[in-house]
Amino acid sequence: MRRVRTLLLSILMLGATAWFPPRSLASSPPAADVDRESAGIVRAMTDAMGGQETWDRLPYFRFDFVVVRDGKEVARFRHWWDKRNGRCRVEGPDDQGKQVAAIFTLADRKGSAFVEGIGESDAARVATIVQNGYERWVNDTYWIMMPFKLSDPGVRIRYARNERTLETVYDVLELSFVAGTGLTSDDRYWLYVNRRTHLIDRWDYVLTGQKPPPSGASWEAWTGIGPVKLSLQRRFQGKPVMLRFENVAAPAAFDERVFTFSTVRN
Repeated sequence: MRRVRTLLLSILMLGATAWFPPRSLASSPPAADVDRESAGIVRAMTDAMGGQETWDRLPYFRFDFVVVRDGKEVARFRHWWDKRNGRCRVEGPDDQGKQVAAIFTLADRKGSAFVEGIGESDAARVATIVQNGYERWVNDTYWIMMPFKLSDPGVRIRYARNERTLETVYDVLELSFVAGTGLTSDDRYWLYVNRRTHLIDRWDYVLTGQKPPPSGASWEAWTGIGPVKLSLQRRFQGKPVMLRFENVAAPAAFDERVFTFSTVRN
């Protein structure tokens, strides 16, 4: 599987976002550093998305991370996430264009791998595929469910300003991370929260290794997925590129073959 920064910088000029372990894997983490003015906005946002507790209780989550350029699909990464037990399956192309699958646990990042449907036996190759799969999971899950990560340890949120258009008033929150948090703690985001809907309409960002001015992307196609609401489309300002999240579901269970077989149905 292509490493996150290689693929996304070349296609989208994006990067791997900061990551924190699921709540069930963290031991008494400190609260996020959120200023008073932002705290109510964050709570209203997650409530509008179905509620933080509702998201935390979801046992399973399924989605495809699809990169589209000039109207054509150029990359697809398929995710199965057993949230309750901290297991993942990630499928997609590697650097040579071969379809690989990584099956691993988040606690130790160990597992198995398949290349073109054949189990990989070389330990070093398995470790590489699993690590790349983990980095894909870090990046791709953050892009679809970031608002539910705003209370994680290492997060800093500050109220930046409000902005008005002819039809909308936005509360703009600045999101940053404590040094050493996750994979890329120098990432910085500005979240444009619509005061009427309490949902994000867009975000601007300067990612690790990039320089200002910020890039931007819309948050579109807010859709109910089981008991939660998620944005399933991103359009990138000034680029003929978009992200789509497809085959998104929050099922009550997965077939266990997801975490054992070389190929699985959608």
